Amino acid sequence: MNVKLRVLSAGALFFMGQAVWAQKVKNDTIRGEIDEVILTGSYGIKITPEQSSGALVKVSGNVLDKPSAVSIDNILQGTVAGLMSSASSGQPGASTITLIRGISSLTSGNDPLYIVDGVPVQSGDISGALTTQNALSLINPADIEDVQVLKDGVATAIYGSRGANGVIVITTKSGKKGKSNLQFVSEIGTSDIAYDKLKMLNAQEHVNHLGNALYNRFPATSPNGYASVQEATDDARINVLKWDGVTNTVWRQLTRRNSPITNRYNLSYSGGFKDFTMYASLGYLKQEGLSNDAVFDRYTGAIKANWKATEKLNISFGTNLSRTVQAGPTDASAFSNPIFSGTLLSPTQNPYLTNGAYNLNLVYLNPQFNPLALTGTNITKGTFDKVLTSLNVDYKILPYLTFNSNFGIDNTAGNEYTYWNPDFGDGFEPSNANGNGFYFKSLRNFFTWNWYNFLNFNKTFAGKHDISASVGMESTRRTLEYNTFSKRGFPAGTRIKYADAAANVTAATGRTDAWTLVGYIVRASYTFNKFATITGSARRDTYSGYTKAGNFFGVGASFDLGKFGFLPSYVNTLKLRASYGENGNQAAGPYDKYPQYSLTGNYLQTNAGFIQTPGAPDGLIWEKSNKRNIGFDFSLGKKGNMYGTFDVYSNINPNQIYDVPISPSTGFSSIIKNQAEVRSKGFEILLGYRKSTESFSWDIKANYSYNDSKVTFIKGDPTPTIVPGLKAFFPGHNPTEYYTRLWAGVDPSNGDPLWYTDDTRSATTNDINKAKLSFTGQKALPTHVASMINEFTYKGFKFSFMLNYQGDYSVWDRWGFVYESDGTFPTVNTSTLAFYDSWTPSNPNASLPKQVFNGNRSSNTNSTRYLYKGDNIRLRNVELGYTFKDSVLNIKGIKGIYAYVRGINLYTCAFDKKLRFDPEANSNAFAYTVSNLGVYDMTQPNMRQFIFGVQVDF
Repeated sequence: MNVKLRVLSAGALFFMGQAVWAQKVKNDTIRGEIDEVILTGSYGIKITPEQSSGALVKVSGNVLDKPSAVSIDNILQGTVAGLMSSASSGQPGASTITLIRGISSLTSGNDPLYIVDGVPVQSGDISGALTTQNALSLINPADIEDVQVLKDGVATAIYGSRGANGVIVITTKSGKKGKSNLQFVSEIGTSDIAYDKLKMLNAQEHVNHLGNALYNRFPATSPNGYASVQEATDDARINVLKWDGVTNTVWRQLTRRNSPITNRYNLSYSGGFKDFTMYASLGYLKQEGLSNDAVFDRYTGAIKANWKATEKLNISFGTNLSRTVQAGPTDASAFSNPIFSGTLLSPTQNPYLTNGAYNLNLVYLNPQFNPLALTGTNITKGTFDKVLTSLNVDYKILPYLTFNSNFGIDNTAGNEYTYWNPDFGDGFEPSNANGNGFYFKSLRNFFTWNWYNFLNFNKTFAGKHDISASVGMESTRRTLEYNTFSKRGFPAGTRIKYADAAANVTAATGRTDAWTLVGYIVRASYTFNKFATITGSARRDTYSGYTKAGNFFGVGASFDLGKFGFLPSYVNTLKLRASYGENGNQAAGPYDKYPQYSLTGNYLQTNAGFIQTPGAPDGLIWEKSNKRNIGFDFSLGKKGNMYGTFDVYSNINPNQIYDVPISPSTGFSSIIKNQAEVRSKGFEILLGYRKSTESFSWDIKANYSYNDSKVTFIKGDPTPTIVPGLKAFFPGHNPTEYYTRLWAGVDPSNGDPLWYTDDTRSATTNDINKAKLSFTGQKALPTHVASMINEFTYKGFKFSFMLNYQGDYSVWDRWGFVYESDGTFPTVNTSTLAFYDSWTPSNPNASLPKQVFNGNRSSNTNSTRYLYKGDNIRLRNVELGYTFKDSVLNIKGIKGIYAYVRGINLYTCAFDKKLRFDPEANSNAFAYTVSNLGVYDMTQPNMRQFIFGVQVDF
């Protein structure tokens, strides 16, 4: 959204919610007068602040100029009430889960629609070989002018079938008329882990722990049992762990960088003369991850030009080019994951042999997986290139009638590979007929073109009747082309990371998917005397993935009571809003409605075909979202120093696409149908205060959002539908609620594990087969999200910070059952809690069961034992800086220098003192957003960063 201000003297523009006003400075006083502020919204539609009746928020300023994260979606965390954004891991360039007003889709993506300069761009995870790659990380946040978050039905209805998850409209920087400005920004920083409370045993503790587990399995009273705990401990030291009595390897330290480095450089130019303006930039970012082989490099370039060709014709052209190069290990329980291996390897094991070679005979789940040997030997790496370009033409047919046309392209290409050496680790498979070593190549190309054309009418009649109307058409086509192949059979002893060195092709795939969308849009609004506004829009979309076209609409009304003059003098603005709208979500794939035939089968060594999916015999329609919103905005005081917004909403999301079981005799296990409904409701509050003088300014604001999401309907007579991530769908329950056995603790009489038999929690059992799966009342989606943002300046000094809060949610340690296995995995390291607080006759009230070597008592089976409260407060950002003005520097050609230090994720207060990992935990492993939320999957942890930067203006 571009903003044009016609201000006779120095002015300031403030955005809170959708309320916008310009305050004009005159004679050192600030008046609340509106001075022609024009908002350029979607599709070139120009509206005044009075004509805006939807729930939308604009983010700009230093939040984007000095980004605290790699991608724009993660930067938005905490800045907008109702928006939750959380990275899937601490791997630089990792994908992000972003939700606006809760869950809107059970089995499809919940990402908002992202629009950059009028072009819908690729978002989400686009990796093919890498664990994760965020499509939005290819956009340099420093090139963004502002971000507008659209939340309610009337604000998003104009996007029709793509607006159900909310819309984020991004406008890149343009040149400014007047003097040219050249700016250079340089940052360097270091980092460590933001939150890590997991403590593992040292070598002697691990030996003693294993000795106790052996004795508990084979006590003196059993045949051939140990005579004493000491005898069992000696056996553990000599025969099981083969400890030399000296080695005490801290694997978690060896497998991680001591101080991962961040570097960022950005050079930008802005200027213009007469009827031409231009913005250009070059950027480079390098960010290391915690793992020794984790790194992310980004190279960006941008240019944007605006040319007023005639009094009637304006042409804008912009291009953003970028390349990212990412390398990093896998996640989860892969032995090659250094976060996993570094946690589990016994400290009794030496990583090196006496001759200095790597030890490849470790006492471990798999002895070959020495993470130090694998780092740099095995590699997963990806290179991504993006071309994002748009051409916008705005022609004034009449003073009140304009034609706007925008054509844009987003082309994102990925080139990734994985290499495993042939001598040890994943690539060493002597039984594989194709040989040792492995090479996998993934080539992906995401291509989108988008073209819209609009006629826009804006006219004021009799000085008090403002009418705006628009009619237009949009066409979008997206294609995804991907090809993969893999080879095995690398010669032993070589480290050639190219396919030519391998002997045998083991697999090859390739396909192209295509989506097309055509939309017809009308929109109109009427404002009476800048007091009362009614707005409406309608859109009809045809989409290649569905059989029928979809109709979507939105209506809204607003009343500014501050215009009447009957309110107290200290009330500057009081605007009431209400809206209703229906959006869609393209949850189905481009061919899901059809039975799909595949030629990848093999029958008697001949290429054969088979029907892969049965399609949707009853047809598919959009997952809809019916959005209701009521809100108000206010500002108090003659200068509007105190301001705020309040919104209450309800989103009902029917026609959820769902896998429905069918008879196995059909040859398929399920078909997809529009089968379920999800509802989200809640409210949002923003309160702020600002004050400024010639040498001083202070702006502090806090936002809070409450969200309650529930599955309200599943067609038929449903039973809980279990989905990955330890969750299930069932009416009356949050779609992210954990569904598992209920842990009841430890039997103090004998150390047996206990579970509740069912969700009544009235009886316990030590037999895992008698413990029923139950809804736990704990969920992965926070109910409460809040932030406090402060910015204070005095003369040349600046101090700012952001605090984030998330409450009423839980996180699941997916692999806690391994490092707190109660003896099921005896040779891997375990937590200090399992050693110091497990049941013994002298410690009957311990929190963990009796440790038994190869116990096989199912005590570490999935249950609420590995669920933790995620509630936390995090100091997200702190910045302290000083501006040296040109009058002080007295350096020719330099207008000013701003030097600053910034901290990111400096402090985290977790409310659950038992929580050992970062409360912002998500997985990359599953297909559904719902499944990935709240799952700690041994990903690289989020980092605490310390950055020093300098901004020089020439």
